[in-house]
Amino acid sequence: MIKKGDFIMKEEILKLSLAAQNVLPSGVRNMFEKASKYPDTINLTLGEPGFITPDHIIEAGIKGLQEGRTKYTPNAGIKPLRDALAEKLWRENGIKCDPDRNLIVTAGATQALMLLMVALVDPGDEVILPSPSWPDYTGQIQMVNAIPVYAPVNEEHEFKMTADIIEPLITDRTKLIIVNSPSNPMGAVLDERELMEIAGLLRKYKLYAISDEPYEKFVYDGFVHRSLAALPELEDYVVTVNSFSKTYAMTGWRVGYICANERIMANLIKLHENMIASINEAFQLAAVEALKRGEKDVERMRQAYERNRSLMVKGLNRIKGISCIWPKGAFYVFPNVKAFGRTSMEVADLILEKTHVVTAPGSTFGPAGEGFLRICYANRYECLEEALARLEQAFGRK
Repeated sequence: MIKKGDFIMKEEILKLSLAAQNVLPSGVRNMFEKASKYPDTINLTLGEPGFITPDHIIEAGIKGLQEGRTKYTPNAGIKPLRDALAEKLWRENGIKCDPDRNLIVTAGATQALMLLMVALVDPGDEVILPSPSWPDYTGQIQMVNAIPVYAPVNEEHEFKMTADIIEPLITDRTKLIIVNSPSNPMGAVLDERELMEIAGLLRKYKLYAISDEPYEKFVYDGFVHRSLAALPELEDYVVTVNSFSKTYAMTGWRVGYICANERIMANLIKLHENMIASINEAFQLAAVEALKRGEKDVERMRQAYERNRSLMVKGLNRIKGISCIWPKGAFYVFPNVKAFGRTSMEVADLILEKTHVVTAPGSTFGPAGEGFLRICYANRYECLEEALARLEQAFGRK
């Protein structure tokens, strides 16, 4: 018979999961918190569009709420949104996508990616991803107890993760490759030839690829975005992830989507049901409005970001210790700060202390990010001008 006092709780008995223990906190958020003690900070860290959601999209969401569209929806998302997405994917991306068999609406691209990690990857599988890259890729890979394998990209080749970098990393444990073009944090964009070479690896080695495309609309210098899934004979290998967050300045709405073949999609829907069930219907209706009438809004934002890009690249290249190549897409620059002779975290801290400008250390984005900073230029033009003026005053001109 068990008596009171027979059980002695020991601190080491109740452990958290390996996933919870292994995932690192965000270095970007860390810098944001450090900056909180300075009242005049200029924050160039978070990947947040510098615009609010266009009025007509907000009004569509409000109208949905007022009409009582506050109930559960089908797991895959409402039919009007799936229909609009299928039409968009074919018209703009060249991807054939049946709205009833190949699409699911998710809580932004972040949940879409996590859903795919659970669906495609087993513990011990290897996932190839660029380094530097968005830190959540690594976190999500570790959350399913898989192994991140970093493909180091370099400044000399515009930070592109190309087939010649990927292939030597492929082993019999490789399951998935993450392709992000235009990329975060470097703004690198793959052209059609480079995508075709990656497609050849997928067919040759029978591997999955996630093509993560939330910055697809923000390309510059006349460049045209291409989707990996539009290339022939890739239906069994490529899943496309996208979001309304960056394109339509809808980060807080949390609406994203996945296009995949029917076999993958059937399993995604089951997993989605167990994660969050469905996405807010009124917000899905706002996404329909964005797809139908948001083209001018997107182009207006793209032109503003292109102007900001020019300001930042030219301005950074005038400052002692900093050099910066021209990114082809997204809304980030990834300047080289190795001339400071310090780690990227130390340089970011130094800049914050001297100028109250908040940047993200490149090491946050993977081993190959050391010696660089990520700066988001999706801010107001005047804020960027002020940030550059402070940097020039603190560190001098070349």
